[in-house]
Amino acid sequence: MSLNQNFAGPAARRGRLDGADRALDTLVGLVILVVELLIGFLVVYALYLFGVGGGDSSGVTDNLEGGFAFALVGTVAAVAVTTLVYLVRLARARRSWSSPLWGLILLSVACIVGYFIMQS
Repeated sequence: MSLNQNFAGPAARRGRLDGADRALDTLVGLVILVVELLIGFLVVYALYLFGVGGGDSSGVTDNLEGGFAFALVGTVAAVAVTTLVYLVRLARARRSWSSPLWGLILLSVACIVGYFIMQS
């Protein structure tokens, strides 16, 4: 029994977005994607500066280069895959804002792991 007799039950999930829902989804996804790009550039640049100021011994240099390469490749891969999935879901009128959010999470993980490799 329901408190509201006119309530027909939970609405069925619609597969495609239209109108204002699609526009809002596009804007939210675009904002998250731009923020992801900016954070990626800033973090990779900060890691580059950290690596330039690193030690001179070969073991330290190898860790710095390996960690920076991991962070750089992880960041580029996360942004590229995120952008591709975002555009495909946007073209199919599906909910697309979640893909840049997951890309931002993967980008953060790649940068943190790269930093820890550089520190070791």
